[in-house]
Amino acid sequence: MQLAAMPEFACDLARCEDALPIAMNFRAAAVFLIAQVLLLAPLAAQQEIKAPFGMQWGESPARIRQVVTNAKAKVVEERESGRREVIVVEGIVQEGLKRTLFYFSEGGLSEVELQYDREGWDDARVGSWVTSIKRQADQKYGPGRLYADDRGETDGMKHNLQGWLWLQNFVSLRLVQYTAEKDGEKMRRVSLHYCSE
Repeated sequence: MQLAAMPEFACDLARCEDALPIAMNFRAAAVFLIAQVLLLAPLAAQQEIKAPFGMQWGESPARIRQVVTNAKAKVVEERESGRREVIVVEGIVQEGLKRTLFYFSEGGLSEVELQYDREGWDDARVGSWVTSIKRQADQKYGPGRLYADDRGETDGMKHNLQGWLWLQNFVSLRLVQYTAEKDGEKMRRVSLHYCSE
């Protein structure tokens, strides 16, 4: 009894060299597709940056005043700032929120600035708080980037400014931490700027 010849799986060197680029192209294509899926998956999970408090971009100053009144907050100032109208509000209930500035361009809401103050907190505690805000924004909107990092001294006043930016289409969110100190007095501001321009 004679056994059937085994199929030949080995190839000679010339045939292997011809097949190698094709096999590598398939492998490279597979690696490329897997990389795309892994890179794009976090983007799909990102949330859209929207105006805070359930507001919509383009809302009128009258609508914002109505919402503020309904929330039992208070308009403390209205002014022009360049070509924009600004409504300054205090009393919106949110931990650490000192005031909110609503900016309007051509009659529609275009930016909201939330200014926070943590009285009695030392620099380390505020820094930790800012880090947690940044981490939350990174998780919601994807990784932000540092766009401002300035430390210095002018006329005896030491200052420190750091800012991070998240950008999506025509909407951005900026987190800004600013401190200034002179003659033992210290001023600190942490703010979030939601902007549709």
